[in-house]
Amino acid sequence: MLISFALACNTAILLMDEPSNGLDIMSKSQFRKVIAGAIDENKCIIISTHQVKDLESLIDRITIIDEGKILFDQTIETISSKLSFKVSFDDEETKAAFYKEEALKGNVIVGKNDTGEDSKIDLELLYKAIVTNGDDVNTVFKNQP
Repeated sequence: MLISFALACNTAILLMDEPSNGLDIMSKSQFRKVIAGAIDENKCIIISTHQVKDLESLIDRITIIDEGKILFDQTIETISSKLSFKVSFDDEETKAAFYKEEALKGNVIVGKNDTGEDSKIDLELLYKAIVTNGDDVNTVFKNQP
């Protein structure tokens, strides 16, 4: 009900904190549809969440803030072009990654995108890469056009 009220106010800036918490699968889907329908050029919706998977189709910019300090701030498009998110069996590639995590089928890694192909972003892996190795990750975005 509060989400409906917030959207009905039609404010230029709307801040939501964990809006999908407590919603079931169908309600989350409906929430995404409502938010997508409310977005336009004159409106900024800022969503603070730990449930990134619930909202990844709505996000156009990622900002990671820790204790008032901005650790990372980039558009989805830029992240996708500069970083690679994939499963790797290559030891050298895994060693060079900004972040790696063992998985059943190799290592899931966040690395520099050297091929220039857009990569599907894994928001949870991106967050872990920033928190554990943010300075190195951010060097990829320095001097960007």
